[in-house]
Amino acid sequence: MNTSISLENQLLVTKLYVPVRSGTLISRPRLTNLLNESLKYPLTLVSAAAGFGKTTLLASWSQSLPSNNPRVVWVSLDGEDNEPRLFWAYVLTALNKHMPERFGPLLTLLQSPQSPPLTLLLAELINLLVEGTDHFLLILDDYHLITEQQVHTALTYLIEHLPPQLRIMVATRADPPLPLARLRSREQALEVRTDQLRCTLEETKAFLQEVMGLSLPDETIQEITTRTEGWLVGLQLLGLSLPENVSPVNLLKEVSGNQSYILDYLTEAVLSRQPQEVQTFLLCTSILEERLTASLCDAVVGQSGSQLMLQRLEQANLFVVSLDSKREWYRYHALFAEALCYQLKQTHADLIPLLHHRASLWYAKHDQMIEAILHALHAQEWQWAADLIERKSLQLMSQAWGASQRMLAILQEWIGQLPAEVMYARPLLCYASSLLLLQITPFSTHYSWLDAAETTLTTSLTAQEMTLQMQQEQENLLGAILTHRAVFHLQEGNGWRALALCERALTLVSADNLLVRSQILLTRSGAFCAADANDAKVGIQIGLQGISLARDSGLFPLALNTMCVVAISMIQAGQLHETQKLMKQAMLLGKQPEGLMLSEVGLPSSCQAELLREWNELDASLTLAEEAISLSKQVKSAPSLIYLLWGYGVLLRIYLSYRELEAARSALQQVQRIGTSLSQHFYISACSHFTIVDQVRLWLACGELDRATCWAQELDMGQRHSNPYVCEREEVACARILLAKHQPDLALRRLEPVLQRASAGQRWRHAIEICLLQALAHQMLQEEALALNVLSEAVHLAESEGYIRSFVDEGTPMEALLYQLRKRERKHGPTPYLDTLLAAFQQESKAKVSTGGPTKAHQLPEPLSERELQVLRLLARGASNLEIAQELVIAIDTVKRHVSSIFSKLGVHNRIQAVKQAKELEIPIDEF
Repeated sequence: MNTSISLENQLLVTKLYVPVRSGTLISRPRLTNLLNESLKYPLTLVSAAAGFGKTTLLASWSQSLPSNNPRVVWVSLDGEDNEPRLFWAYVLTALNKHMPERFGPLLTLLQSPQSPPLTLLLAELINLLVEGTDHFLLILDDYHLITEQQVHTALTYLIEHLPPQLRIMVATRADPPLPLARLRSREQALEVRTDQLRCTLEETKAFLQEVMGLSLPDETIQEITTRTEGWLVGLQLLGLSLPENVSPVNLLKEVSGNQSYILDYLTEAVLSRQPQEVQTFLLCTSILEERLTASLCDAVVGQSGSQLMLQRLEQANLFVVSLDSKREWYRYHALFAEALCYQLKQTHADLIPLLHHRASLWYAKHDQMIEAILHALHAQEWQWAADLIERKSLQLMSQAWGASQRMLAILQEWIGQLPAEVMYARPLLCYASSLLLLQITPFSTHYSWLDAAETTLTTSLTAQEMTLQMQQEQENLLGAILTHRAVFHLQEGNGWRALALCERALTLVSADNLLVRSQILLTRSGAFCAADANDAKVGIQIGLQGISLARDSGLFPLALNTMCVVAISMIQAGQLHETQKLMKQAMLLGKQPEGLMLSEVGLPSSCQAELLREWNELDASLTLAEEAISLSKQVKSAPSLIYLLWGYGVLLRIYLSYRELEAARSALQQVQRIGTSLSQHFYISACSHFTIVDQVRLWLACGELDRATCWAQELDMGQRHSNPYVCEREEVACARILLAKHQPDLALRRLEPVLQRASAGQRWRHAIEICLLQALAHQMLQEEALALNVLSEAVHLAESEGYIRSFVDEGTPMEALLYQLRKRERKHGPTPYLDTLLAAFQQESKAKVSTGGPTKAHQLPEPLSERELQVLRLLARGASNLEIAQELVIAIDTVKRHVSSIFSKLGVHNRIQAVKQAKELEIPIDEF
């Protein structure tokens, strides 16, 4: 089964063409001169509302530039480009069209399984540009559709390090979250805004005369300019709507002057003057939103000739834009499309379902299933929509197919409108819908679907005579539904109920149904590891069986997901080295040429990042975590949100280890943002694995003890979660709060039963954490012997797996205890592990800023990393790039990137300024 969807295959080449506009364009030399001037600036922002001619201006101006001086690189953006790697894939592909020999390797690296973080890729891009003499102009059109902060951050990095060989233009309806103020102050940005884009009196006259063929008195043109406020689309609509012998001023007086109202009014007037076949075509195809092609339009309109019609509309300036030079793909102006849809609802509402049904058939034929399903639901063709959802059930079961989160949210809304008699009569539909909306739909809805499916199948199996094949198919489906139901019981903490359902499912599922049998093993594994069955060792063994079965059966997506679930259980069980081995296998599986999408290796990368963090390799851990998050954002399968939540959970821990609290807070906010899309049970369960304790650690590190106390009080007063594993993690979090309040006796009371449960379940990582907290509690009570004894137990559990951060993150009190323990243990021989731990504390002290409290360095918008601090200190000593590279054992290019990043963060331009600024910010650059 080939489920690979490479990044390259996701690209729509028409988005890389400069839009071609036919017909007459007026000369606007003031704007042409302004854009010519913009080539002196790294960034040019063209920002105005829809209809002010941004795209037309940039397209016509860029085409007027001398050939290949600069080389124009155009990318038309849409909502799907919020996936960071897809965004940069378009940019690199556009550059690659000009110089494959230069940019091809970088594009290949972006799409490779071992692709480095985006910042490193962009640094390499900058180096490639600097090495050449060619100049490029990158135009990003419709940038307002980009909402993903990671894209904004990466683009900011590129702009602030831009060499003279590249200039960037951004066309947008709203100002993007780029550091415009800073760029202005450095004279790195030129802004072209609404006031500049408004048509002047002379341009209005030229437009009406040369483009619209209207010769009007100067006073009339003055009135038109005033009333339309120089709005280019308004002028075009006005010109098209003018009947003979009607004054444009009188027409304008009939409307309020509001641009949206003018648009609606004049569009209707434009439509009424078109031939009937044109009106029909425009209205019928308005449901297709952003992309039109002849065969799709033929299918929707119900007749041939759409290619000629699209060309005819383009030639008539009826707000149709060609997206490629071959005239194969088009789109309507967004405002024009909105008005057409409104007009369609007003005049032919009864036709809308039929049009959507036709579109659905076309998309299904071309295997674009999400669009096909959405149009079927819009058409209220419930049975056909059900057929389409069921058609993809096997892919959903194997986690090999899915939709973006934006599409899932739309599907959730529409699937909720399926009539109950349709949904409940089709067990496979109930099951497939539950799979598709696994993470985001409330459990009550899932249970209603599964109840109906189980009832229908049970009745059918007991009441009807059927062939053996039909009987086995229905039994297989019932077994799959029971297994899926077990997942929800597992999230609620009822592991024994989940196990019982799995056992029943095994009696129904045929021996050759390896897909469901693999899912049963995965579910049973979870029941033991994170529910009331409470035996991580057994759970891991069962999970490993599930991995082998799925992998040997060619079910690579399911195998990879099972690997990651088992890896999380292994980490909890303290099996760090075994986890590392398993994740290496997962990465190899993700590289299979006929296997998974590249993005599916996001979760294994997060798990590896967590291992590196625990082993105190923070820089490598941070790099890997950021890469994992980037990959997980591209996942389009059932667990995608959990992948992303886990990635940010690991990032939160890394920043806590760095003591970069604002960055940690930002990571936690991302977790919480993801939680708004998840159903409550899935979110709480996921947080129990990833963030419940770390959230409290962050609050305490930020001095927010009152906030943490309120959280604990609300927890104790409310109804506790049914999942005992969730309660276990909550108790550890509460114990930390009690220690912060200097109530060690109460903390010990809460920790003891939790330690017993964690030990009984063989979750040794949790046991280590609890023992460390117990040791700190005994230390507060001045019970030194008890503190050292329980700390010795933690050291014994941790030594073979090489734990470091679990100790170091507990701070100075833990360091003092470890010194005492080493002093005691050295009486019996060498203490290499204790020596390693204490050396890590010493390294931490050297890298730490002044212990007198927060310094002015906290004023930086982005903190310096540990490696950047090392480079900065060597800069202060006057070391050259070569000397820094030799001192830190890194490449010179890496030194240059660090220096450039330091300058950017400190807001300086050279080494002398950097050292001066560091001293003013009280950054300890004299410490070594």
